[in-house]
Amino acid sequence: MGKKIIFRMILLFILLFQQPLSGKPGENALEKIPEKQKITIFFTNDLQAHLLPDRDGRGGLARIAYIVKEEKKLNPNTILVDAGDMSVGTAFGAETKGEAVFRVMNVAGYDAGTYGNHEFDQWGLEQARRYQEIAKFPLLSCNIYERGGKFFATEYKIFSMKSLRLALTGVTNTNLKEGKSCSNIYDLSLCQPKQEIKRFKEAHSGEYDLLIVISHQGKIKDSFLAREPLGIALIVGGHNEDNFCRQEPSTKTWICQAGHFGHFLGRCELFWNHKTRTVSDIRCETIPITKEIPEDQATKSAIARELEELNKTRNLLRVIGTSETEWNETWTGNWIAELLKSEGKADLGIINTYGVRSGIYPGVITPMDIYEIDPFEDRICVFEIDASEIGKIKSRGQFYFSRANKSAKGKPYKIATVDYICKNDFKKNCSAKNCSQELLRDKILKKVEKDKGFKYFP
Repeated sequence: MGKKIIFRMILLFILLFQQPLSGKPGENALEKIPEKQKITIFFTNDLQAHLLPDRDGRGGLARIAYIVKEEKKLNPNTILVDAGDMSVGTAFGAETKGEAVFRVMNVAGYDAGTYGNHEFDQWGLEQARRYQEIAKFPLLSCNIYERGGKFFATEYKIFSMKSLRLALTGVTNTNLKEGKSCSNIYDLSLCQPKQEIKRFKEAHSGEYDLLIVISHQGKIKDSFLAREPLGIALIVGGHNEDNFCRQEPSTKTWICQAGHFGHFLGRCELFWNHKTRTVSDIRCETIPITKEIPEDQATKSAIARELEELNKTRNLLRVIGTSETEWNETWTGNWIAELLKSEGKADLGIINTYGVRSGIYPGVITPMDIYEIDPFEDRICVFEIDASEIGKIKSRGQFYFSRANKSAKGKPYKIATVDYICKNDFKKNCSAKNCSQELLRDKILKKVEKDKGFKYFP
């Protein structure tokens, strides 16, 4: 008999008989685990490609990565997740179609995420699919299907943590009315999160002990979901860009969001009792990300490499103007509406409030700042309406307006806006033929560079 065979037999004998003769396998291992096991869930939402700190010192993904990685050293039962809308919002997103953001998130140590609406609405379905190839962490969704019923993304992931099997799944906003099961968007089928979580629970309940849902549908819909008896311990939310943590009294489900742009990092500590197989306590908070927090050097270097590449191709760090004062989003939005009116030779300029994502800080202005104001692929559209409709338009609260020209009786009134508003708010009057190919962002950049800053329109 060969020495290798004898060695294998001895090893097998040891493995078989080192367990006690009575009791279940693994009992001794469980006895060594503290009765209460702490699991830490860190989370971000609506990062919107804000990898660097803002000019006022808030945020920065390298700081977030530092906090998380330090905690992972102390407690391996720690994960970092994101609740969507990470790819669009700065030059890092716009110039790489969101890909730079996922490359940096890989280095920062994300463990899971879900899709937000902006992962689809800027560069389409195939680019949204490509994010699954770039991300080294799963993008989870149990309510998005391709034609034929196949899941568009990974349905769920289970993290094994000693005595606990932690399941994570994701849901994305459908904009569905109550009672409608699914809708076709982006050549996909998006189904009601409530029905899909219920289906998930029935199909997989034996595979996990605890369920966390990463959601991009807003706090109102998350609140309704939390009231359902679905056994959800925590909903990590996004879409509203709110900063809060609260518990639903009827089900004990926690709901949290951590603001936007990485200005806050959410943290929930779950205490799992392996003897009772229940959560004994959950504590949630959001942590302000300030300049006092050290930066993770690997993440900082990854961001620097991406910025260097952007600057090579687009010269985004050059100074194009200065500002002596701070401009908030409302002032900036009104300025953009005036620019639209001027460029379109129109009677009124209109821009949606969500189309203006930032103001201007005092000091030098670079193209990077312009991308933060308008990170979208918006194009200028000009169309005509009856002057009598102007009052109805101005009564809406979701727009910024330029100063309006006086309307002449019986003469059409010319409106200048962007293609997003054209196709969503003025379908009867505006179509693709009314829109130019040049981006609004490029028009803003040229105007600011020409005037060496944001100047008042006459």
